[in-house]
Amino acid sequence: MKKGSRKLFEVSMKKRLRKQIIITAAGVILLLGAAIFSYNDVKNSIVANEQESLKSLAKVNAKSLQSSLEAKANLLYAVFSGSMAETKDIETGLMRLREKGRYIPLFELNRQKEWERKLCEQAKKSPGAVITGPVKRSREGYYALYMTKAVGADGSITGYVLAELNLDEIYAQEQALSSLRLDNDRYCIVNGADGMTVMPGNYSDKAVSLAHTAKNGCTVEWVYETENGTPKKTQKLIACESLKIAEEEFYLYIIEDYEKVIQPIERIALYFCLLGAAAMVWASILIYKISEQQKKEVTLVRELQHEKTLNEAMKEQEGLMQKYNHSKTMSVLTGSIAHEFNNLMTPIVLYADLLEENDIVSAEMPEEIAELRSSAGRCEELARQLLSYSRQGKAEKVYTDYDASFAIQEAANIVKKLLPKEIRLKENISRTPYYVHGQLGALNQILLNLTTNALHAMQNGGTLRIQFGLSTDDGQCVRLVVEDTGTGIAPDIRQKVFHPFFTTKQPGEGTGIGLTVVKRLTEEHGGTIRVKTEEGKGTLFILDFPRVNM
Repeated sequence: MKKGSRKLFEVSMKKRLRKQIIITAAGVILLLGAAIFSYNDVKNSIVANEQESLKSLAKVNAKSLQSSLEAKANLLYAVFSGSMAETKDIETGLMRLREKGRYIPLFELNRQKEWERKLCEQAKKSPGAVITGPVKRSREGYYALYMTKAVGADGSITGYVLAELNLDEIYAQEQALSSLRLDNDRYCIVNGADGMTVMPGNYSDKAVSLAHTAKNGCTVEWVYETENGTPKKTQKLIACESLKIAEEEFYLYIIEDYEKVIQPIERIALYFCLLGAAAMVWASILIYKISEQQKKEVTLVRELQHEKTLNEAMKEQEGLMQKYNHSKTMSVLTGSIAHEFNNLMTPIVLYADLLEENDIVSAEMPEEIAELRSSAGRCEELARQLLSYSRQGKAEKVYTDYDASFAIQEAANIVKKLLPKEIRLKENISRTPYYVHGQLGALNQILLNLTTNALHAMQNGGTLRIQFGLSTDDGQCVRLVVEDTGTGIAPDIRQKVFHPFFTTKQPGEGTGIGLTVVKRLTEEHGGTIRVKTEEGKGTLFILDFPRVNM
């Protein structure tokens, strides 16, 4: 796995882990949202059902209580509507009424309490009606509802009957009211118009602050509840229903603990929360294990990559050592050959000079002597190239900054003299001085070697183009272009053109050193060389050299 591939793999692993975490978190959030929505929905439904139930209970019990009180008033009217000529008849009527009461004769009216006298006066104004009210607290501690009716004989009022209805007894007789205390701390109280709790009168468990705003309905309210003398704010379900007996108004409240109503759903919600927490812990553990496994995989991949990199580095080092040994061997070999070649060529050149100086031989064999000197010159050139190849990297090389434009123009002038008539030269060399850093004279050798190869590729004629100037790709480089319209290079040998001693020329026509020297000199300038060729259409060499700003 390459370095880039490894990074992509690690990024992919991180993205996958991040995706898993996001999906898990989204799932947990959705689950919590659904749980909260379901909890609220179920809770509201339970509370709404309980409210309807309390409203119905309040309405039924209010009607039952109102009916009981009205029955007491009707009984009082029925018992004392006839002629009561004697006191005995009045006492018998009180016994039939089964309520605590007393008879107030007219002559004792002035000795009664003020509120009692007012009741009697009201009864006097309406002798055929039962006057209901007020509600008073008795000495025994219970609240009593008083009912008053005028009695008499022969069309005249002789006195008044004042009945005292024990509201605690009436509350106890209403079985539905007392049984309400069974569920969810539910209880029922009846308040008078002044807000005092009159049923039951001895109610001392709790004192609740109630308003009449929930008349004939059921609401959830925060109320102050005093228990054992300590006030606290609690939430209650309160159903209220009003009832009226004559001029006396009552409010029946059924009160239920709101927390007890929603306790079952809260318990279920708690179980679900615990289950959700367990699921989240399990998911977290699972994600942690997955992340740890992925980390182990990434570590393993890194170790394998490191081992592979070490192996590749060792192979590369071995290759470099082989190339170094091969290059060193070739340098020694070519140097030895070049020196030996020079030694062998010295007598040949000497004797060629002697033959040329002999007028008789020169006159008889001018062509042979010229061919001999030409061959000797080629041998000297070969020896020089071999020596140049063998000395690459030696300390005696001197590098300097010089004008590349001038060097290329100078080399092009030499090329013009070497061109045969059938080859046409097109040159475009910049006159602007561009400086490069390298061996002085190296660009001349580069251009001469490239044009020599080009001339060999255009033996049947063609066009040679030499171009030099600022690179169109990089303003910090200068570019040399040498193009010919020759035979081109076959695809199967394009990778070998820079190898030492590789040549496509016939034996005796080339050494295979020229392009190797061109590549070496280009690299010594810090430059690059590229080849574009098409068999049968020509070859293009592109050389880029870094500029030196002067």
